[in-house]
Amino acid sequence: MKTLGSLWLSAGMILGLVGMPLMTAALVVAPATIFASPSAAPGHSLGAAADPVADILQARESLDELQQKYDYLEGVTVSGGATPSGHEAVAYYREGRIVISPTRSASVEDILAHEVWHIIDWRDNGRIDWGENVPPTGWAAYLKK
Repeated sequence: MKTLGSLWLSAGMILGLVGMPLMTAALVVAPATIFASPSAAPGHSLGAAADPVADILQARESLDELQQKYDYLEGVTVSGGATPSGHEAVAYYREGRIVISPTRSASVEDILAHEVWHIIDWRDNGRIDWGENVPPTGWAAYLKK
């Protein structure tokens, strides 16, 4: 696993996606809180044969799609790297930054579909109101017009 993690971090550094210090204002997702879905099929999660560079590029493409769809996501970035306590992902919502663990089991798409809502939650009113109840009931109000 150390080798895989090193590859993930090296790929992120090559792409300029990691290297910023971790901040304390974050929401983390434990492995149990990321939901399983059909898109979490082999090839969507990292394994021994996964390509860390391709995985990061997929994460950026998925984030771009979400930024086109929802308000409050301007300037948000995604990278791969270490997350606190082995969580699958972490949203540094004050910074607008998402970090995805190289040892996650959920797909990049599922992780981003969850984590962007923490950033939207914060940017909406400067508070984290929704907790893990994301997307919120009135999610359609955040679609770009």
